[in-house]
Parts: sequence; C-alpha cells; structure tokens
Amino acid sequence: MKYRVIVAGLLATAIAAPMQAQCPTTGTTADACQKAVDLQNFMTPQLSTALVGGNPTLGQGGTLGGLGHFSIDIRASGFSADLPQGNGVGLSVNGRQSSNITTKSQLIGVPSVDAGIGLFRGFSLGVTHVGGVDAIVTMTYLPSLTNSSSGGTNFTVNGSNEKFGYGFRLGLLEESAVTPGVSFAWTQRDLPSISLSDSISASSSFGSASGTIALNNFQVNTSAWRITAAKSFLIFGLSAGLGQDKYTASSTIATTVSGAAQPTVPDNFAMTRTNYFVGAYINLFIFKLEGEYGQVSGGTANGFNSFNGSTDYGKSRSYFTAGLRFGWGR
Repeated sequence: MKYRVIVAGLLATAIAAPMQAQCPTTGTTADACQKAVDLQNFMTPQLSTALVGGNPTLGQGGTLGGLGHFSIDIRASGFSADLPQGNGVGLSVNGRQSSNITTKSQLIGVPSVDAGIGLFRGFSLGVTHVGGVDAIVTMTYLPSLTNSSSGGTNFTVNGSNEKFGYGFRLGLLEESAVTPGVSFAWTQRDLPSISLSDSISASSSFGSASGTIALNNFQVNTSAWRITAAKSFLIFGLSAGLGQDKYTASSTIATTVSGAAQPTVPDNFAMTRTNYFVGAYINLFIFKLEGEYGQVSGGTANGFNSFNGSTDYGKSRSYFTAGLRFGWGR
C-alpha cells in the first residue's frame, strides 16, 4: 500500500512539474540549443514587464461606483529593452560553450485598450463604500519587430496581433471627498503567439559555426495582483500601488548550424517578481491624460550564456506608461 502511495506521488509530481528543454550537452546541436534556451529566459522578463505594467487601469484607485459606470483606457507601456546581437558570437559544434552576447538598447512599447465595468458599488460605510466590484477586460496589441542590424533579434507575430485578457477589482475603500480610493485587483494578460529568432554569425574560434536560433510558437502569459490607492484633487490626481507578477512562457526551440536544421526541442520558463508604481493624471473634462512610472525586481532567471557580461537575466527594470482615459465613474 505504501509503495502504491509513493509511486502515485512521484507520478503526480512528474506530471505537475514544468517541462524543461532537453538540450544535449555535447555534439553539434548542444550549443545552439542552449543559446536558444537562454534567449527565451532572457527575453521573457523583458516582454512581460511591458505587458503587465502597473495599475490595471490607469489612475484608478477604488472601484467605479456600480452598474452604469465604466472606463476605457487607451495606453502603451514601454521600457528600454536589451535585444541580443548575434554578430561574431559563433556556434560551437563540439558541445555547448558559454559565450558573452552583446545587446542593443531599443525602446519597446506594448499598446493596449483596457475597460473597467462597474458591477456593484459595495456597502455603505459612513461617507464611503466598501466591497465594490468591477470587471476588467483588456486587449493587447503586439506588432512584429524587425531588427535593422544584421544578427539582431526579430519578432514575428503568428496570426492575430491582438490578445484579450480579463480580471476584476475589489473595492477596499471607495474614494470620497475625504478618503482615497483603495482596491485590490487581479488580471490575466497574455501576448499573442510570436516567433522570435536571432542570427548567429561565425567567430574566429576553432569549431565555431554560423546559424540561427529561434523560439517558435513563443507564448508569454502573465498574472498579476495589485493593491492601489488613488486620490483626486480637482483637475489632477495621484496614485500609487504595489503587487506581484507571475510570468510563464513556452516555445519550441528550432536551430540551424552551418545551414543544417536540427531537431526541435520544447522549452518553458516561470518567474515571480515584485512590482511598485506611482502615477498622476490631469482631468481635461472629456478625458484624463495619465502617466505612470514603475519598477519590477526580484525573481530568479539565470543562464549558461552571458548577456553583456551577466548571467543574471532578472535584473530590476523600470517602465513607464502613458494613456488617455474616457468613461463615467470615479
């Protein structure tokens, strides 16, 4: 009986455990495969940073005020990305080899349309309300990105450039003349499926070849929770918040070495980070002009290869968000 329990537990663990890339450690394919794995682990935290941002709906602290209230944000989150450059790196044909891959700084922005829909105002508590509920619907747009330099990272969207997400907001305190709006929110945001590739040119090292590394059907999924507070002051308002982000990614690794295609390998990635942000807006009556600055940090993402001399792919990153908000509500 105990034997059966132990075996069942081991099988459950094996099924629940995430699949890792089965890259060989020796042979012609090993180095190209490992560099593709590291490319995914290096790019996923960056793409997720722009995707998630800070406040699920810009400038919003508490809930919208119940049925009949709504908000629509048109916004874009961006940051200075580090895009790997494969010039002069080379691919080892004698097993995997640690390389230092240079990167190019480039601004990456992820535009989205976010809608908040008031469902329940909450329960009256003096001059405020608690326990209000909003629904959140998001639509993210990801354009294809072609690197202008040779040996640079390219993104190609597979199919639709749009991806819908969802979430909710629970009001902890409704904004009033004397109290700020405070809420807890949870959202699920994903990127459209993309193919990410990088060309590797041969180096002068012995046994170093040229080729390509690619992440096919590269899918990035995120979930995030936030606690946000905001307060309006006539024609302007301020907001601040904190929370946690969870990133997961999966892809099929495809490589070529000296023009010969190698067997594909599945790979995935997971990471959890802390997120802080502050924001401000100006009320222009028809709409609100809003801006936000934030930072993500924490989590573990290490690799075999280095990018700009570092094997820590989870460094802290700052981001900014700007947008316009329309609607009827708080």
